[in-house]
Amino acid sequence: MSGHRVPTVAVVGSVNLDIVVTLDRVPARGETVFGTDYSEAHGGKGANQAIGAGRRVPTALIAAVGTDTAGGAALKHLADRRVTVKHVTQQPVPTGRAFITVTPDGENAITVLPLANSLLTADTVTTALDDIRPAAVLAQRETPDETVHAAAEWCRDHGARFILNASPIAPVSQFLLTIADPLIVNEEEALGILKITADDQVPLKRVAAQLGSLTASAILTAGSDGAYVVQAGTVTRVPATRVDPVDTTGAGDEFAGTLAAELAQRTPLIEAAIQAGEASAALIQVPRDDR
Repeated sequence: MSGHRVPTVAVVGSVNLDIVVTLDRVPARGETVFGTDYSEAHGGKGANQAIGAGRRVPTALIAAVGTDTAGGAALKHLADRRVTVKHVTQQPVPTGRAFITVTPDGENAITVLPLANSLLTADTVTTALDDIRPAAVLAQRETPDETVHAAAEWCRDHGARFILNASPIAPVSQFLLTIADPLIVNEEEALGILKITADDQVPLKRVAAQLGSLTASAILTAGSDGAYVVQAGTVTRVPATRVDPVDTTGAGDEFAGTLAAELAQRTPLIEAAIQAGEASAALIQVPRDDR
């Protein structure tokens, strides 16, 4: 990166209304179970990551919401948490939705309907980045592929750092792998990129090393096992902070957002990963309603 930019992050990503159902246990296939609680919350990987980054540095979100009540509420929620929403467009469709089930041990399962998120365009992303001129850009896979590629191309052309959280699972082009610094994935996403099956039982450190051979740097997050950071061919394990989780929803997003904020301030990658892990651990000890 060149010049002396104010440390700023731009997040290109999704905004959702999360519909959360608490269950005693996850139903088996074809089974019906009763929920024990219901709530609605602001979410979307892009919004969550922007809030996480915004706790540390000035952060802007590039996204699309609907003209419905959920869209307006999402904009206020983001602005109240110091995220710049100038480049969040409102579209004449519903705001994205995510349906989340949470069990007492804090584990969750998520189904996402993109809706307004699918209307974010590459031109919108490029124009926004020209205006923001961030030091680092963070993207995930809940918006159209062309928006992620537009973000990567802008970073390549302007000397900014491109951080890709390749989640949810989707094919990742060679171009994105070449530009990403780092690529952030969990174990399942890593195995998908490398075309390795779980039955192969490849040790996580070796999986991380293989990821590192594809991109400038990579971080493999592994839950309670911590994270594996790969740069210059060296794999470093960052242990997880031990906590009793209340709700793990958004843990990965908090990690990615914090990491982007630290990297925008030129924090070394391993130290940035340590900070991100601690932030993620702190988040999952807090009930959704209190975040």
